[in-house]
Amino acid sequence: MSFLVSFLFSVSFAHAQPLGVLIDPGHGGRDHGTVKNGTQEADITLAVSKRLVTLLEKDRRFKPQLTRGEDSSISLYSRARLAKEKRSDVFLSIHVNSSPDARAKGAEFYFQNQLPPDQESMFLAHKENVAEDGEKVEPLTYEYLDKTSYPTELATILGDLLDSDRVLRSSELSKSLKLSWHGNRKSKNNSVRQAPFYVLNQMRTPSSLVELGFLTNPDDYRELTNAKTQERMAEDLYHGLVSYKESMDKAKQSP
Repeated sequence: MSFLVSFLFSVSFAHAQPLGVLIDPGHGGRDHGTVKNGTQEADITLAVSKRLVTLLEKDRRFKPQLTRGEDSSISLYSRARLAKEKRSDVFLSIHVNSSPDARAKGAEFYFQNQLPPDQESMFLAHKENVAEDGEKVEPLTYEYLDKTSYPTELATILGDLLDSDRVLRSSELSKSLKLSWHGNRKSKNNSVRQAPFYVLNQMRTPSSLVELGFLTNPDDYRELTNAKTQERMAEDLYHGLVSYKESMDKAKQSP
């Protein structure tokens, strides 16, 4: 067991400097996402993501990249695969919410579920988990285990440990993002939640999905479509990533 603990510690904290952050603007191309009064979710997520990347590029502690830099189609599986191929340390998927209830408002932060999600979370995840026809999808594995030849039983144990550690770090990432979010825009209930989003479940790195607000809420709509507010949203996400990185660096230095 001491070997397993040492293994988990060494792999979990093996973050190269600077921290690689893959920013994922939700939807794009033929997939517009939520649409309200001609405003497309895909355009909002791309605008905020580009602003966030600009902020991260100015901070030498980060190395940001985008899954898409224009209004182009990219499958959920391809987004997850990019995170592995680019060896990202953190994956952040940015979306805009909608609800039949116009009173629903505020930002929400999601990470991969371990416990049974509530019905609302299941519904939201279902909307985002629309699979592309004809795409060949293969399970994504941990890069460390790809390069080793452990016996199957030991590899399974190590994989389970890495899964648990990844979900824990994803939770910490989501909490850091929430705490850095502008106070009067947080959802009053369950602003950090768990849901079975495909793009998160396929991740092999700490990941979070943020819903910036509800396009179906009049107040949120005004903010989501305002360039100045989009800039503030990007700043809040940037500060959340800084907070997460500092907490990870502190843990790494602890005896």
